[in-house]
Amino acid sequence: MISETTSASNALGNRAANMMGGGELAQAISKIGAASATNVVRNQINKHIPIQAHRALNVGGGVVGDILQGDINSAGLRILDSGLLNDYLPGMSAIASQAKYWGRPTPLFGGITPTEARRIFEDMQNTRLSKKNLFLIEVSSRLWGDWVSAQFNIFTTELDYSPYIISGEKRRIGGALVDSIQGNEPVELRVTTMDDQFGTIKKWFVTHHSFAAPSDGTVGLPVQYAIKFRIVHSFITDSSAPADAYTDIGWFRPSNIDINLSRREDAMQEMQMTFSQIDTFISL
Repeated sequence: MISETTSASNALGNRAANMMGGGELAQAISKIGAASATNVVRNQINKHIPIQAHRALNVGGGVVGDILQGDINSAGLRILDSGLLNDYLPGMSAIASQAKYWGRPTPLFGGITPTEARRIFEDMQNTRLSKKNLFLIEVSSRLWGDWVSAQFNIFTTELDYSPYIISGEKRRIGGALVDSIQGNEPVELRVTTMDDQFGTIKKWFVTHHSFAAPSDGTVGLPVQYAIKFRIVHSFITDSSAPADAYTDIGWFRPSNIDINLSRREDAMQEMQMTFSQIDTFISL
């Protein structure tokens, strides 16, 4: 109400200044008159309207402005923050503080509201992330069948491979570059395992290597030395893995084996075996 009176007084003052010629003296006189009129109206309002009503009128004007702008949330926060509801609902000041905290963006949470930050945290908390130490690896071949698969899975400590590799080159056309895809590349599988005292895993690898490249200078047929790998991510048994678990399956041949022996430490022997994909017709 006071703001509307001030605006009206200023408007009358500007009109009076124009009637007096609009000079600097006229503008000064009109401003003095407008200020005096505003003070008179304000004093009369203060005599008849208590301060609580002033605050209610100011809050009401702000709420109306928020609603007209379509910001219902700010209108509600403005009412809670004003304290006008304390007489009707005790404790609304505390509710207003909580509403302001949870409903307003803050730099502490990267410019979002604490409510939105809590929702993001709950989404992450309810998501079961994949763990790198949980995986199932199975091997089978014509030479050894799958009876060594259980030992292979238990003894494996690390597994490293790139399941999808696409080769290509960039060709320049004028001032631009175009990607020219050539096709899939064979996958290289690197497996680090332990072994028992009898060297079961080493014997398994040597047998497949001998059939792939015998010492007489010939090479064998893939059907003899091909090894089928099945790798399931995030689960350690078939019974615990759902049907839609991420799984890679491919046919590989033995490539090389690295064995490291040392008398300087009392530790389990580990060896790294490398396998190369036989063909890219059968995707992983």
